[in-house]
Amino acid sequence: MSTTAQVDKDAPPPAPDPGALSARRAVGLVAGREINSRMRTKSFVLSTLGLVVALGVYTLIILFSKEGPTKVGIDRDAAALRPMLTAVADRATDVDFEFVTIDGEGDGGERVEKLLRDGDVAAVISGDTARPTMTVERETDPDLLAVVNAAVAEERTTRELEREGVDPVDFAQRVASSATQTRALEPSGNSAAEQFALILSSTGLLYFFFIVYGIMLAQGVVEEKTSRVVELLLSSIRPWQLLAGKLIGVAVVGVTQLVLLGGAAVVLAEGTGAISLPTAVAGTLVTMGVWFLLGFFLFAAMLAAAAARVSRQEDLQAVVQPVMVLITTPFVLGIALLSKNAHDPVIEWLSLVPPLSPILMPARMLLGIAPAWQVAVSLVLAVAALAGLTRIAGRMYANSVLRSGSRVPLAESLRLR
Repeated sequence: MSTTAQVDKDAPPPAPDPGALSARRAVGLVAGREINSRMRTKSFVLSTLGLVVALGVYTLIILFSKEGPTKVGIDRDAAALRPMLTAVADRATDVDFEFVTIDGEGDGGERVEKLLRDGDVAAVISGDTARPTMTVERETDPDLLAVVNAAVAEERTTRELEREGVDPVDFAQRVASSATQTRALEPSGNSAAEQFALILSSTGLLYFFFIVYGIMLAQGVVEEKTSRVVELLLSSIRPWQLLAGKLIGVAVVGVTQLVLLGGAAVVLAEGTGAISLPTAVAGTLVTMGVWFLLGFFLFAAMLAAAAARVSRQEDLQAVVQPVMVLITTPFVLGIALLSKNAHDPVIEWLSLVPPLSPILMPARMLLGIAPAWQVAVSLVLAVAALAGLTRIAGRMYANSVLRSGSRVPLAESLRLR
């Protein structure tokens, strides 16, 4: 008579032979398997090419969205003002006007009206140089009005000085020598549009990689449970070695793609001049890589542990949703708060705290507004959080990965054995 052995599915798996593989070799083999299986796929190649193309399109959008100088027409009567208008406009750093001479005589102003309605010029300056008239289609540009008023005042001053026998050039030099000097605590070479582009690219890129590669890892965990491959793997290595190898392997794939995209972004930015990058570009890329690794290990360990609690892809979304909220929150905060006021104390303190720091701090560093002590504190806190969370994630993974069927309760996955 034969008997059928009953297997307790909740019982812990038999311990693998510790002499079969060293921990380093076991982790290395799993990591190598992940790297080879993922980097050789068409999806990796096509997604990399697609992201590079997307960066190129985004660069073109920035280039074409930059408007050229605003053209302003000057008729023959006011043509003497043109040199002074150009000089005043050149001294102003926040305006860009081009003054062109037009011929509007003898047609009752029809040519001037046509130029304005067709958008060929934003305004037309006419009449006497002492009291010129500026004609516009609808509303007067306040910056242009300020330039014209300043030019008229300087022109009138020059004439009065010459009438009194004072050299206008010498007088202007003496006045200029008394000008106020300005000093910026944090000089910035980026416009508001360029700053928004840097914020969006840095936070968006890290958010995209955390989501894509984190979900890729979670789906792989469930797939191995469904196909029973994990049972074969854990007959030779320990659960924490399997989890560490998978994390390292997927992280290497992610860093590779991040470096390729970062290099392409630098080439596009430097080649087209669309965005002013920080001086130490190489250091910035290294920093982004470090923060990617910290953030990825932090989020991916939690995603893998959560995924180990289920045995079907259909149940994956429910268990990873809390982790997805942790990833999405700093991205949303980065776009909202950094774009509004990058120096807001709220965003400064939030960028120190994990799991917000892996997305917020790189953006502040890219903008050049993160002091060294804040970067150091955020790194220390991120490493400490990573050490604590990986221990918890490792326990959840080990307690759940070999249990099939219904979802493993959270309390069960956290139980000490």
